[in-house]
Amino acid sequence: MNGSRYPRVSATENGGLLMSWFEKVDSVQWALQWSEFSKGTWTEGQTITSGDPYFVNWADFPSIYEVGGDQLVSHWLQKSGNGPYDYNVQISHSKDRGKSWSESVIPHGDIDPKGEHGFLSFFQQQDASLGFVWLDGRHMGAYDPVTHSMGDMALYHSTMVDGQLGTEAMLDNRVCECCPTSSIQTGNSLIIAYRDRSEKEIRDINIIRYADGKWFEPYPVHEDNWLIGGCPVNGPMLAANGNDLAIAWYTSPNETPTVNVAFSHNDGASFSAPIRVDLSKPIGRVDLTWISQTEVMVSWIEMAEETTDIVTSIVSKSGNVQTPRIVSEIQPGRVSGYPQMEIVDDQLFFAWTEGGENGRVMTQWVSLSAFR
Repeated sequence: MNGSRYPRVSATENGGLLMSWFEKVDSVQWALQWSEFSKGTWTEGQTITSGDPYFVNWADFPSIYEVGGDQLVSHWLQKSGNGPYDYNVQISHSKDRGKSWSESVIPHGDIDPKGEHGFLSFFQQQDASLGFVWLDGRHMGAYDPVTHSMGDMALYHSTMVDGQLGTEAMLDNRVCECCPTSSIQTGNSLIIAYRDRSEKEIRDINIIRYADGKWFEPYPVHEDNWLIGGCPVNGPMLAANGNDLAIAWYTSPNETPTVNVAFSHNDGASFSAPIRVDLSKPIGRVDLTWISQTEVMVSWIEMAEETTDIVTSIVSKSGNVQTPRIVSEIQPGRVSGYPQMEIVDDQLFFAWTEGGENGRVMTQWVSLSAFR
């Protein structure tokens, strides 16, 4: 539909898909819509929320997630003040598979002073309850007279059971300000991936792991040593297959843009050396999904001589990388958002945003056999 923007896709337990997106109501107002793909068809789009002063952003956009059974959750960002980055995370819960939605709640306790909160990712905890992490800017407005600097963005975690919020906890007190997070459960662990920010402005991808009843110290997936003075707005993506994990991420040390994939065979306690997959001019904005017991499909945006494209490659646990293939040409710049990818049976589903006056969410199904 014209005016739709920024799809987010997630898989369901029965092998289907959920997709959320923003859609224009009129010249100034938006609605958050959702649909489900099951048994070969998409349901008609339905509204989760509409009319509020949403923070509509190409990189930090809403999501929908299946908790279990007919329980769904959705999150979005809503303006909380006059500042350009004054906005809160809002979460709504449905017990009847989206027929009705609860009044939204704010998971972070700091609503004053106002600030930036976002880049949330949901996951199922080991007790099957809902967990989620987000970037929290509650300390960013605090000035330190000793260092003559402002405060830092932090990474927080909380839970939700039957629509009731749990206790929030800070996992890392200094992270990159606006890179998406990724979080997932394996058989024995919870794994959180995010872009860190060191005191020296090294911004590599970190892993935080919860196992055996405790959170372990963060560690880098790989020491890329990407020194960059500002946020690159390029987060990692995790995918799990039993106790096997894969991660994809963008990095650019020494001005060498790169998309990497790495594997973990020990529930995220460590990862293998990175495997480079790009064609030398990647923009990043990665996605990742397992397509067999031994292979993942990774997608990213790459610049060519005259086009900007969604590109994919199949990567095996043994380190083999198939020749990257173009899925679709897209518009350059931020307008395309973060292209989404999920697998259903032997079909891959892609979704992204097409800009312009008649811009809208674009989708495409591609048979997995076309990539082999």
